[in-house]
Amino acid sequence: MISFGRSAGAVLCRTLAVGVLLGFAACSQQSDEADSKIRVTEFAMAQRAASLEKVRPYGLYRQAGPSWEKLEMTPEELAAPGRRCIRQNNYWCVKTPPSERWRGQVGEDNSGHAIFADPVYSARAFARLMRNYRFMHEIITTRQLAMRYAPPSDCIGTLSYCPVTPATTIPEGWTRGSMDGKTVAYTESKPSSAFYRAQTSACATPVLYCPSGFNDSLTYASALAKAVGAYSIDQDIGLFDQSGLLHYTRAQQLYQAMARYEMGADYAVDPTLIRRGMVMEAQDYLTDKGRLH
Repeated sequence: MISFGRSAGAVLCRTLAVGVLLGFAACSQQSDEADSKIRVTEFAMAQRAASLEKVRPYGLYRQAGPSWEKLEMTPEELAAPGRRCIRQNNYWCVKTPPSERWRGQVGEDNSGHAIFADPVYSARAFARLMRNYRFMHEIITTRQLAMRYAPPSDCIGTLSYCPVTPATTIPEGWTRGSMDGKTVAYTESKPSSAFYRAQTSACATPVLYCPSGFNDSLTYASALAKAVGAYSIDQDIGLFDQSGLLHYTRAQQLYQAMARYEMGADYAVDPTLIRRGMVMEAQDYLTDKGRLH
C-alpha cells in the first residue's frame, strides 16, 4: 500500500479540488459560448434599454400565478423605482467595498451599490461576502446575518445625500447610525434643498433617505431560517465547513431568499447563475486566498 505524507496528501487534495472546480468552470464556459448569441438578444444593459421595446434581464424570473416566467420589462418598467439592482446586474444589491472593487464590477451608483458587467459577478460577490461574514466576522446564524446585512438602523430603498455646506445642520430628530466607520443620519422624509444627492463617501456625515421605512431585521432573519430549514434564527446554518468548503444546496436556498428580499418576493434568480457564481468564488478562494473581494 502506497502511503503519502501529510504534506503531500494535502497538496494532492488541493490539486484535485482545483481540477474539479476548473472542470466545472470549463463546462460552464462552453455552455456560455454556445448560447452567447441568444443571451445578446435576451439581455440588455440599462444603457441600451431605451432603444429596445422590451428587455429581458439575464438570469431572472418573475412569478406569474402558480408558475414562473422569464422576466421581461419595458424600458420604463426597468427604470421604475425599486429596480435599481436589476438595472445594475446586482441581484443582491451588494455595496462597493471601501478598499477595492469586486471582481467584475464596472461602476457604482450614488448610494455605493455596485454595478456589474454581468449578473454572475454579483453572485460571485455575494458568495465572497458570505465567506467574509463567516470567517472574518464569525456570523453563523440568520439572526447575525440579518443584523449585519440588513440592520434595523438601515432603511429600505436607500437614497444617500450630503449637506450642501459644512454649516448645514442635520435635524436632531433624524436617527444616527454608523457605516464604514463614519456617522450617518437616517430620515423617512425627503431631505430639503440644503442636501444634495451624493455617495456616502462624499461627505463626513452622509444622510440616508428611507422612502420605504426601516428594515425589520428579525422578520428577515426568520424568513432566512425557514428558507434554509433552520429550526430557529439562532441555529448555526452550516453554510461553510471549517475548511472553507461551501454547502451548495443550503447556499442556493439562502442566496435565493436574500435575492428575493432585495428585489421583491415575485422575483427569482436562475439557480444556474447562482451556481456559476459560487463555483467562480470557490475557485478564486482556492487559488488566491489573499483576495477579499
